[in-house]
Amino acid sequence: MNPRTRPRPTLLTLVCLAAALPHQATAQTGSQPNLVLTLAAGVADGASLWTVPRQPFCPVYSGGSCAGPSDTLRLAREQSSSITIGAAVSYFPAPSVGIQAEMAYLGLPLSDACTVLNASPSQPSRQLCANMQGASHSTGAISFAASALVRAASRGQLSPYLRGGVGLVTFDHSPIELVGVDSAGPNSYQVYIDDSPQRIALSFVAGAGFTVALGPAYRFRLEARDAITRFQRVTGPSDASLVPPTGAKFFHHFVLTMGLDVVLEHKRGRRY
Repeated sequence: MNPRTRPRPTLLTLVCLAAALPHQATAQTGSQPNLVLTLAAGVADGASLWTVPRQPFCPVYSGGSCAGPSDTLRLAREQSSSITIGAAVSYFPAPSVGIQAEMAYLGLPLSDACTVLNASPSQPSRQLCANMQGASHSTGAISFAASALVRAASRGQLSPYLRGGVGLVTFDHSPIELVGVDSAGPNSYQVYIDDSPQRIALSFVAGAGFTVALGPAYRFRLEARDAITRFQRVTGPSDASLVPPTGAKFFHHFVLTMGLDVVLEHKRGRRY
């Protein structure tokens, strides 16, 4: 055959080929993760726990008696921002609905503030307040939560989701008890006594995020959530017993985490 007379692809042929390529690409769906292990880390913001505007205070050695005249202090305590790390297992019995069990560690260190209000305070009160101002107490909180998940595009490269659940938080330091030291001994002074410390608090979580496929067995996860936890707080000044009136309040902590999903079980995609 003469090369000059060889048939050339017509415009109609090229259009048909171009139309067929997207059809072939969309004829296969991605896999659907059904059982997922998540390892995540992030940051949690803090919250102001309580403030007592005017607290009469007479320096009392721990286990002893008053060591000077009474002064007036302004006392406050807050939970500082901290890191969080955790692990979770998610199971999806249906394509868009699942359940999740999570365990996480939150630092939430306690930070104290103290101001002497009277003009001529005693030396122990002045030293104690100076040492309490800005003092930080390392605490650890472990949270356990069970959540319901609703996700979209379960087979997609990008899959957004919503999360809501309930849980418990355990912590190792009382948000009520307050002890200060002066700089002479140092001597330890009891400021507030927590005669019935609570180490477990009810919590709720509401969040949203998305996952991005990194391959058939791994996904990247980004999540923002509101962790709502019930903590005991001081509601007013104490009397000579050093046991202040207390109450409970739910506090909001904004948590932002990034993590890696390990897909333990998935449903394979389909070809059409």
